[in-house]
Amino acid sequence: MVLLIGLYYLYRKSPKLKNGLKESFLALKQKQVLPTRVGGTRWLPHLDKAVDAFFKGYQAIRHHLESASHTSPKAEGLAKIAADGNVITFLLCLKVIKMRQTYRFMS
Repeated sequence: MVLLIGLYYLYRKSPKLKNGLKESFLALKQKQVLPTRVGGTRWLPHLDKAVDAFFKGYQAIRHHLESASHTSPKAEGLAKIAADGNVITFLLCLKVIKMRQTYRFMS
């Protein structure tokens, strides 16, 4: 959760970093997917959307965080969290649980 919230506010409050992320997507020839907000009244759909956006843009986000970590301590901290395998495993588990619940309600 800290990673997803941190990414959202990092790119929301800094146009310079947001433009840098867009350039990373262009350099990697990927579709631009910006981090989305996690919280709110409908927190479960927002969490699902944020996890999807993170995985779709993982390569570009990680590339940009690692290059921005030289000037931004917050980007450096988020880069370390994004590189942690345990965090990625946790997010994948959340995704699997969400898919199982969706299929259970459909049946």
